[in-house]
Amino acid sequence: MSSYWEKRAADSIGRMEHAVNGQLPDLIASFEQAKRDLNDTVFRFYARYAKNNSITLDEAQKALSLSELREFRGDLAEFERLAKEAIGTFNLQVDNLSVKARVTRYEALLTQCDAILQKLYQEQRGQIEGTAAGVYTEEYYHRLFDIEQYTGFKFPFSRPAASAIRKVLAQPVQGMDISTRLWRQDIDTGFRIRQTLNNMFVTGRPPQDFAAELQKAIGAVRTNPDGTPGGTGKKYEAYRLLYNESTHAVNLAHLQTYEDDGIDEYEIVAVLDKATCEICAPMDGKHYPVSKAVEGVNHPSFHVNCRCTTAPFIPEAAGITGTRASRDPVTGKTVPTTAQTYDEWAEENNIV
Repeated sequence: MSSYWEKRAADSIGRMEHAVNGQLPDLIASFEQAKRDLNDTVFRFYARYAKNNSITLDEAQKALSLSELREFRGDLAEFERLAKEAIGTFNLQVDNLSVKARVTRYEALLTQCDAILQKLYQEQRGQIEGTAAGVYTEEYYHRLFDIEQYTGFKFPFSRPAASAIRKVLAQPVQGMDISTRLWRQDIDTGFRIRQTLNNMFVTGRPPQDFAAELQKAIGAVRTNPDGTPGGTGKKYEAYRLLYNESTHAVNLAHLQTYEDDGIDEYEIVAVLDKATCEICAPMDGKHYPVSKAVEGVNHPSFHVNCRCTTAPFIPEAAGITGTRASRDPVTGKTVPTTAQTYDEWAEENNIV
C-alpha cells in the first residue's frame, strides 16, 4: 500500500472522530437534562402523595382524582406531539391512555417518565443522524479529491443525493438501524425505571434512592488509559452508536466514490497497533471488487468500534510502496514502518 493512501485513510478516520467528539457534549447534555427531568418528576410525585417520605404500592396504584385526571389529560397534548415521531410503541401507549376513563397515579407517573425518555431518544436520533449525514458528505468530497490528486484525472464533483444519504442512514449497522437500537435502549431504561420505582414503593424507600439508581443506569463516557473510548451505562451506549453510525457513513461514502469514479477494487486499511483485533488484522492489505462489497464480511465496519477503512486499489500502482504509520508497541509513539500489512508489522515487532 502506498503511504499516500495510508495517510489519507488515517486523515479520514481522524475527521470522523473529530465530528463524533464535537457532537458528544450535546449528546451528554441531553442525558443530563433527561436525568434532571426524571428526578424532578419522581420528587414531585413524592411531594404530592408521600407520607414520611415514602409511598406504598397501594397508594401509588390509586386512581387519579377528577382534577388530577384533567391535569394529566393536559399533559397528553405534549405526549401526542412526541408520539408523532415515536421511537417504538410510545404512540400506542399515548393512544391507549387518551381514551381511558380511569388512570392510576402510577400509570401517570410512568407515562411522564416514558415521555422524558422518548424526548431524549428522539433528540439522540437527530444528533446521530445529523452527524452521520455530515460525515458522509464531507468524506465523499474528500475521497473524490484524494483520487483526483493521486491519479491526475479530473472528475466532475457533484453533491451526494439526499436520497443516497437517507439510504445510508436507514441501512442496518451490525444488524439494526438507528431507530431500532434507540428503541431497545429506551425499553431497557424504561424497564429499569419501573423496576426501581416498584421496589421503592414496596420497601418504602425515599426518592433520593431513585436518583442514585438513575445515575448508575445513565453512567458516563470516559477515555481509557490507552486512548480508546470507554464508559458505562446508557451514555456510553449512545456514544458507541454515534461512533459506529459515523464509521458506517465514512466507509459507504468512500465506496460510493469508487463506484462513481469507475474504480473496480478497494483495499482494506487497518490500524497498525496492538489494539487492532484478530478480526481486522488479517484483513489489512486485502483487496476486493467494489461490486462485491459486503459490510462486515469483506468491507468495514467489521465489528462494533471498528477502526478499519478502505483505499482505492489501483493495479498500475500496486508495486509502488512506501512507509506506513504505526504505533510502537513499547513506547506507544507513532513511527514509520516499511511493513505493508498488519501481519508483516506484527512479525516485525514480535506481536503474537
